[in-house]
Amino acid sequence: MIRLGPLRGRFTLARNAFGRVATVAGTGALATGTLTHDFYGPSVLAALGCAGWGALWSLTLPRNAAGNTAMGLYLSPSVSMAALLTAQRIVPGIDWYWQLLADAGWTAVVLHVRPARLARVLAGREKSLTPEAIEQTQELLAADTDQAGPQHPMAAYWAQHVAIEGGAAPNTVLEQIERTGEESMTAVIRSTLPGKPVPKIDLLELSAAINWPEDDITITPVPKQGAGVRRLTVGQAPEEALDIYTAWEKLIAPKGMPSTVITAIRTVDIPDEETKELPA
Repeated sequence: MIRLGPLRGRFTLARNAFGRVATVAGTGALATGTLTHDFYGPSVLAALGCAGWGALWSLTLPRNAAGNTAMGLYLSPSVSMAALLTAQRIVPGIDWYWQLLADAGWTAVVLHVRPARLARVLAGREKSLTPEAIEQTQELLAADTDQAGPQHPMAAYWAQHVAIEGGAAPNTVLEQIERTGEESMTAVIRSTLPGKPVPKIDLLELSAAINWPEDDITITPVPKQGAGVRRLTVGQAPEEALDIYTAWEKLIAPKGMPSTVITAIRTVDIPDEETKELPA
């Protein structure tokens, strides 16, 4: 089966190129008409032929305000060109430089406005140029820009000094950066290689790269996540700023339950009668 997506793209490019070539050819015909009328007949026939094609294209449009406007836009370049050629031929006393000025104005308007493309957009036949499609494209470009150029200073520093080839954590990005104290933060290290884990990070190299004591840097798994992400903790956060996962890791596990982590938390509503104080 032929995939029409790429063919549509090539057809659109060819159609746009043909439209510009036709505009340049029309400019040549108009300029020639200022000097001689020998080519008036073929030039007008060509313009009317384009108008005929526009009329056929417009037959399939709905007969409403948008359809009528699209039809007018599609016919306007060829009809206005035929009108200019006719004016040059039958109206006497027009100086040649005024004619050339009118020809240049026609060319500038057609090339800038591109009425045929505008008509297709208005008729809904140029899906990639509708306002909704343009808005979606802008959102995608903004997302790509955010990913390509991290806005957080620590993420940018990580990309420039740590995630480079030969760095402490190549092929990684720093995400979900959160400051937990005056001199502490947490973040998520994510592998940029699909299906590959975060590489084993030497804390000494990372310490040198970010200029922070290695004793205050920890890299641990993220609960319910694969090896493609790791939790980075830098510095010692105040106890009140620690979430329950970090509090367990920092305060409870080392003393009471070594090598354990919290993987899930379940809350249970206790009825009021069960919380009443028992009699002595």
